[in-house]
Order: sequence, then C-alpha cells, then structure tokens
Amino acid sequence: MMRALYSSVSGLKTHQTKMDVIGNNIANVNTVGFKSSRTTFSTMMYQSLSFASGANVDTGKGGVNSKQIGLGATFASTAVDIDTGGASESTGKAFDLKLSDKNSTSFYIVNTGTENVFTRAGAFYVDGAGNLCMESTGYQVMGWQVDANGNIRKDTVSPLRIMSAENQTSNPEYTTRAVCSGILDDNNSNVNSDKGYAMNLKIYDNLGYAYTAKFAAQKLDEKGQYTINLTDILDSNGKSILTQDTVRLDQLWGGGQGSSVDITDNYKVADGMGNALGAIVDQMNTTNGNLTYNFSSDYLNEIFAPDAKSQKLPSGLTAQLTISADGQTRTLQIVDGNNAPFDITNYNQPIAWIDTANNNISKTTTVQERLQEMYTAGQLTTETTTNPDGTTTSITIVSADQINALAQELGFAGTCPTTPRIIYTPAAAGGTASLGGEGGATVTGFDLNTFFGHSQTINLFDAQYLNQGYITITGEVVNDRGVFTTDVPKDAEIRYVRGEGGAWSYTVVTPSTDGYRAQFSTADGSLTYIGSEGNKTQTLRLSNFQLQDNPFSDIEIDFSTLKNLSNGGSSTAAMAGGNAGEGEGKQVGTMIGLSVDQSGRIYGSYSNGNTTLLGQIAVARFANASGLESIGENCYRTTMNSGQFDGIGVEMDSDGSTIDSGTLEMSNVDLATEFTMMITTQRGYQANSRVISTSDSILEELVNLKR
Repeated sequence: MMRALYSSVSGLKTHQTKMDVIGNNIANVNTVGFKSSRTTFSTMMYQSLSFASGANVDTGKGGVNSKQIGLGATFASTAVDIDTGGASESTGKAFDLKLSDKNSTSFYIVNTGTENVFTRAGAFYVDGAGNLCMESTGYQVMGWQVDANGNIRKDTVSPLRIMSAENQTSNPEYTTRAVCSGILDDNNSNVNSDKGYAMNLKIYDNLGYAYTAKFAAQKLDEKGQYTINLTDILDSNGKSILTQDTVRLDQLWGGGQGSSVDITDNYKVADGMGNALGAIVDQMNTTNGNLTYNFSSDYLNEIFAPDAKSQKLPSGLTAQLTISADGQTRTLQIVDGNNAPFDITNYNQPIAWIDTANNNISKTTTVQERLQEMYTAGQLTTETTTNPDGTTTSITIVSADQINALAQELGFAGTCPTTPRIIYTPAAAGGTASLGGEGGATVTGFDLNTFFGHSQTINLFDAQYLNQGYITITGEVVNDRGVFTTDVPKDAEIRYVRGEGGAWSYTVVTPSTDGYRAQFSTADGSLTYIGSEGNKTQTLRLSNFQLQDNPFSDIEIDFSTLKNLSNGGSSTAAMAGGNAGEGEGKQVGTMIGLSVDQSGRIYGSYSNGNTTLLGQIAVARFANASGLESIGENCYRTTMNSGQFDGIGVEMDSDGSTIDSGTLEMSNVDLATEFTMMITTQRGYQANSRVISTSDSILEELVNLKR
C-alpha cells in the first residue's frame, strides 16, 4: 500500500512540474521571440517480485514473466519548440527586426560585456554611444564592420557602433558630370539679345562648397547656329571666383567660337567711384600715349550705309581706331570676333567708305546722290499729265517734307516752303539730273540749285562719331581700383563710352573666346555638334585653376539632348549637375536616417542624398538549436549538446532567410494547446490525488480490523 502512496506522490510532483512549464509558456505569451517548452515524463524504477523464467523442455513447463511493480513517474525533460517561428508584429521601427528563417534556425549574436550569447528577440535601439543594443538588456548587437573601401569585412564579430562620430556625416563630392537639355527657340527674345539666354549650373568642390557656373546661349545669324558662352563662376556669396586667379574664362571654357555676352546687369559702380572709369581712360591716354576706339560693324553700317543699296560691312566685325595723345597719329584695323585682323580689301563686296590705306572711315554724300537713290527706290511721287496734242508727260515730284528731311540730314541751313511743287528730273542717258520748282529753278526763300549741289562728308574721326566708340578696360584693372561693388572676371571687358558733353556709359561683356559654337540640324532640330564635328559634349576645364590644392574637378557637360525647335517663343534649355545619376557632386551630408536590408546590412541616409553602408548584422546557427541553454532575458548560451559558435557567424540570406525590418517576432506559444495541456495535467493531478486518498481509506480499514 505504501508503494501506491509514494507512486502517487511522484505523479503529483511531475504534474506540478508540467503545470510550471505551462504556466511559464502562458506567462510569456506576449514576450518577443519567446519559444514555448513542453515536458515529458518517464517511469521510475520498478520493484521485481519475481524474475522471469524460461520454458523447460525437459519438464514441459512454459516460461513465466517477471513480476514487477512500478514505483511512480519522474520528470524526464523539457523540449523547447525553437524551430517554430512566431507570428509577425508590425511596428514600423527601423530597428525592430524579425528573423524569417528558410531552412535553419538563426539567432542574433549579442554581447553581455563578458560573453557572446544568442537571442531571437529583435527589439533593438541605438544607445547614447551609437551602439546597436537590445532594448530590454542593453546587450550590444554583434556583427561585421566596413573596411576602408566601404565593403563588409567578414571577420570575428564585434559591436556594431553605427552612429560613431565618423558616421554622423557623409563626405562631400565634387561635380564631374552635367547635362544641358531642353529647347532653344529661335523666336525667344533672350537668345536674340546681347545678354543671351541664361543657364546656371550648380557645382560643388571637393569640400562641398557650392558654386554657380553661369552660361549664356546666343543665336547667330546662320540658321541652326548658336554660341554657348561661360560668363562667370560665382561662389555661395555671389562673388566671382575669376577675379584674381591667373585663369581666364576662355581657359575654362571655349575655343574661340563665342561672342561678347553683355553682363552689365551683374555689376554696379561702387559709391564714390562715379568718375573712376573716366580717370582710368585718362591715365591710359597719359601712360600709353594713345587710345583705341572700337566700333561694331552694325554701328558703322547704321552711320555710313543706312540705305538698302549701300555697301555694308559684314556683321560681327569691329573697327579699331587708335589715336595718339596729340591727335596726329591714327591707325585703323578691322578685326573679327576673335580679335584677329580682317582683310577688308579681300572681302567679296568692296566697302568704298573704308580706306584702310589712309586709316580713315568716311563717306561723302550729295543731295543729288540721295535723290537718285530715293527715285530708284520708288520713294518719290510720279504724276502723269496729258498734253494738248494728246501725248502724256510724266513728272517726278519731291515733297517739301522730303526736301527738309534731306536738308536736316545733310546739314543744309535752309527750310523749303510747302509750295510750290518741286520737280526732280532724273539723269537721262548721258545727261544730268536737275531740281526745280514750278515756274523756275528757285523757290522763294530756298535756293534749289545750291541745295541740289550740296554735299556732306561723314568722318568717323569727327567728335560726334568718335565719342560713340567704346574704349576697352580690362576687368583686372577695374578690380584693382574697386570700381564695382563686386569684382568682375579679370578678362572681362568694360566698354567705356565717353560720349558728348562729358556724358559717359559703360557695358561689361565677356571675351568673345569663351564659348563654343553649337550647330543644330535644320531637319529635326537635334544637336549636330558643339565646338567641332562629332562632339556632343564639352568640358568645363576647372583643373586649369592655378590654385594650390585645386578643389575642383573637370566637368564633362553633355549637350546631346539639347534641341533647336519652335516652342511658342519660349526656350526651356537648362543645365543640371550629374548625368545618368553620376557625378552630380554633393555637399557634406548629416545623417537623417538608418535602415536595415534583408541581409542585415545597415545603411545610413544623409541629407546630401548619399546612402552609406555602416555594418552588417551577423547571425549564428547551431547543429542542435534545441540544445541551447536558456539563461533568461530572452537569451541563450551554447552547451555541449548544441554545437559551438565559431566567433564569426553567417550572413542571414546565405540560405534564403531574411531579416525583416519594422517587424518583431511574437511568441510561438499556442494558447489552445496550452489550455488543452492544462486540462490534461489537471486531470492527471486529480487522479494521483485520488489514489492517495483511496490508499489512505484502505489503510484506515486495515487499522480498524484491530478494533
């Protein structure tokens, strides 16, 4: 009877242990990464009352089994259901990480400060020192570091300090590539102006400082031709960086195919420097003994060849008149847009009013010549009268207004009355032209004969014309004098016009060599070339800066997508750093975010758009993961039966497994199973207690036999 009591006691103990395991499972039903356990029982020793005997052939007696009575149950083992994953809990936090296993069970490696232990609980955070740690314990998450080339070095795991001082910022990058795209419309007012159509390119140096390279596109006379000029490079404070350095605009950009772009609006004369330009010109005259006056061919044509029939100077040329300080020596030179001499004597259309041999530009105009030109152009009125004999006579009438306009143009002093009519007789073959009023060759108060014979010589050296020519002052000179509030590029030209009566004006232009010619197809508007045949890119040669430790890199600008099309008079051409996602250049960036990909790689995102690899979370796998020892705090330690950790670990996606960011692994406790197990455990406990109470009753009856 005592055996029954003690067997039932062992049953109570084992079922109590099972309830302890069930209770622990249910208690951790919401513990992140918790793995449920189950218990197994085994029988205790058996008491043998008799041993088994075999069959006896001689006596014919059969074998007898042994007689054994069990002495109860004992707690055999707990088995952790470590291979079954828990459900996913979405949190949205970057460092809530769930291990989604494919073939093997993986564990995060964390360090307690004295040893590496393992966990499935992926609720991590970044501590004050920048280390990735467990939220619950502060244990540091272990992984692999990044080498000097930015690649993961798979070596002995170490703490992932992902927000170290060096990781807080992302290094700047200088600009190496750019693209110019959009449309240049011939009818756009800007492309036809002296200032050109402006395009800005934002660039960066190797320290992340930003600059603005300013370009201008101008339409040329020939169909489909433009020039693309560099007009300045400004720092972040709006100041030109081309003011003191030895480099010139055309050394950075251009091959002598540009034009002089008007950049006057960018510069203002400083306070107290109103007469500075005039003083510089006077000093040039005193120092050099001469001054050079420059006249554009368009201005000369306007003065010396105003009508359609006149012989005109080709557009784009400049007449340079140099006069000595005493006014006795004069030199005339015609130059092209690159300041190269232009031989006017070999030009296919002789220009009669330019006398390079005698260094003079002049033209004598007579009333007779002007009236003949007007007659030929159909600007005079023709009247037809019928004679008594029936024949007709045609006469040409010059109005008094036309006479007075010519008189004013050619400097004739008189004023012609509005009546009578004035008749112009053009020159017949072998004859001469004449001018007379009705009733005689004179008009009261106006001498037609004198007027008809009047002439005027227009000479470029006359003061009224000479003062319209500009005198060139270099940007380097005005910068030294502080003429403008902001320094100009040192090779820019300040075109100073003295004017009449002391009035003066100025224009600031770029040199005509700081550009490339862009040729577009007249068939489809696509770019044929820029600079020379076959080129659709050009280089902004910033390496030419004569600076110690030049912070710039050359920038290749791609023009292949630029088009010359009709766009309602609107041009959309623009420049942008980078091409095909490369070479844009960047400022220094500050960290604005962290993320983890499915292989455990940790990336930092920065304000300059960079994404940098900061490290990788390594995982551990074991031959017998169930053999790990649970040490509390959601962590495990290796045992002799689990297999050992090699100190390096493996990559999570090596077998197709993933780390899911923004998600936690919930407990794998199944409440339905636990409640069912709790019911069966309760029944077992109750049954064992009934055995004890029944045995007690039997013993009580046995004791009562004595009574």
